[in-house]
Amino acid sequence: YVDLWVGSPIPQRQTVIVDTGSGVTAFPCEECTGCGDQYHTDGYFAHSQSTTFRELTCDECFRGYCSSMSGGKKCKISMSYAEGSSWTAYESMDLCYAGGPHDQALQVNGAMVATGPNVDHIDPVEAPQFAFELAFGCQISITGLFITQLADGIMGMENDKTAFWKQMHSKNAIPNEEF
Repeated sequence: YVDLWVGSPIPQRQTVIVDTGSGVTAFPCEECTGCGDQYHTDGYFAHSQSTTFRELTCDECFRGYCSSMSGGKKCKISMSYAEGSSWTAYESMDLCYAGGPHDQALQVNGAMVATGPNVDHIDPVEAPQFAFELAFGCQISITGLFITQLADGIMGMENDKTAFWKQMHSKNAIPNEEF
């Protein structure tokens, strides 16, 4: 799994499994009830504590579609998997970086793209240099293995514009379309 650090001023860890068969990153948010908090590595993402969090408007739906949710219109997104698990979320955006020390959030001082021959040998404490605004699914319900798995959510890595690595590239957090 991968540690994602999401939000500001204090990033919150969300541990996610890597999925090469989908292009959506999603994890439970504070509105999610019965979403496996007793099993997961981390608590639900408390977006109310992040000053950079925002819900996508219906004009901005990235992969979802405009739908009535929780008393308003939101970009709804749902995924189902062959083994029977599923989840429903609304699309959101917040500052995010992957990696770094497992038990400590690091200060984000602005995005900086690392280039050159030593790009594969970056110290983990440099992870916040790769922070970018991530569009993700703020899960409000989950079923099946998503409830009992150790990881909080999922990181979509397929070759699609919504994939984590593609978003990193489109936001100039990495110089090449590779991860």
